[in-house]
Amino acid sequence: MDSTYLVDLDNDWDVSGELVLFVNNERSNELNLEITYDFDDTAPFEFDGPDSVAIPASTNESFTITITGGQAEDVRAFSPSSRVSLTVSAEERLGEASVSTQEVEGDVSVPRVYLLSPELTGPENTLFAGSWVEFQLNVRNYGNTQDAITTGQATIRSCPHLSVVGLEDVEDVIVPVTASGGDGVQVTLRMEASSSHQERTCEVTVSIGSEGDASSRSADINVAVVAPQSDNNAPSDGDDVDDENDLRVDEEALPWLHAWEFVGVAVLAVAYSNRRLLSLP
Repeated sequence: MDSTYLVDLDNDWDVSGELVLFVNNERSNELNLEITYDFDDTAPFEFDGPDSVAIPASTNESFTITITGGQAEDVRAFSPSSRVSLTVSAEERLGEASVSTQEVEGDVSVPRVYLLSPELTGPENTLFAGSWVEFQLNVRNYGNTQDAITTGQATIRSCPHLSVVGLEDVEDVIVPVTASGGDGVQVTLRMEASSSHQERTCEVTVSIGSEGDASSRSADINVAVVAPQSDNNAPSDGDDVDDENDLRVDEEALPWLHAWEFVGVAVLAVAYSNRRLLSLP
């Protein structure tokens, strides 16, 4: 093989591949070969091919080596920068004696897989209108090679007065391969709710871009925004009517003089004034 052969990987890290070797028999008689395979058995690959082949005279025939894989975690842990050397030996024998041996060597490896997986952890504190809270973005790398985050974007549904701050901090962040059950890269973001925000539950989606495969993946959470309660101590219309009634009652309770009482007081005032005039010298 002139170059490294890359096996195929599916989403579950199952390995599949085939190597085809050709044998050209220019002789006038049949060629019988015994085939052996030499490779590093610690690699997560298994090679399966025939133990012997018979090539008719003056023909060119081939045989196939099937490649499969081991455990999924072992396959994912195998670096795309690594290689497994496979040596295929074809030995011609005549009885018990070895007549000739030819070898073919080649390298086998896996393709690079990029798979960033974002996850959001909701805020620990209550988000009130006119305030802010912090929440966590955790990015794991479930691929088999290092990747980086190129962009970060937030989409908020039904809550135009809510915003996400700090997404610029995720750009150009390197995310190494995450081990099984391990944590990824954590970034602290912030949600800010304006003072005019109404009380409701908001759906927040954060999307990140991958440098490796130029794809975008997202995660979402629901966040409840609590708005301040309105003032219930303000007087109602009914209270205004009662106050007016109370005012009228108070006015009617004042000690106003009746008409005949007022006339009597006026007569006494005039008589008193005339008496003072008559007594002048």
